[in-house]
Amino acid sequence: MRRKRKTGEEHENLERWLVSYADFITLLFTFFAALYALSSVDKTKVESFSGSLRQAFKVIDQPIIAYADNKKSLLENIRNTIKDTPGISARTEPRGTVVTFTDDVLFSSGSADLRPESYKALESVAKTLAEVPGKITIEGHTDNVSVSGGKYSSNWELSTARAAAVLAFYLGQGLDPNKFSLSGYAEYRPLISNATPEGRAGNRRVELVIAK
Repeated sequence: MRRKRKTGEEHENLERWLVSYADFITLLFTFFAALYALSSVDKTKVESFSGSLRQAFKVIDQPIIAYADNKKSLLENIRNTIKDTPGISARTEPRGTVVTFTDDVLFSSGSADLRPESYKALESVAKTLAEVPGKITIEGHTDNVSVSGGKYSSNWELSTARAAAVLAFYLGQGLDPNKFSLSGYAEYRPLISNATPEGRAGNRRVELVIAK
């Protein structure tokens, strides 16, 4: 016949789970407190928090820099660089920082050969592109007027060839080829309506998209 356990042992076993439960609740509270502190996007708090982690775990070499500050700084840097160069603009989008060159700054009509006078415009952002850590996509865009004659049989080919020409220029400047990719979108990603000559001119462009 199995003997019954002593009352003292039974009481002790019933309460042991409280220790593990209390530890779990403490860790859970610490985790959500950290998330709340980070959610305020307060630079001082973020750097203080990362500094504490560095002291505790010895794995973070520099404080975490708020992404919004980095993005704003990059945009301001590019705008300061291109402010005296016509035909170039910069903006931010959810996908990253976008630098836009109008096609008349870079190319003759229907051509994907860079005009010599375009070099200054492209060089104006070369140093910035060399320093950014993120990936850079070079996009070619056209209006909705079909190409006729010449070297290219479609806007797809023309837009891609123009993006490739800009890429070749930057590689010739010594920029890291591993940072770049390219694409051609023809007329299918317009910024504005193609219904007017002004609209079509605005849609003929090459864009550098610096990933966030």
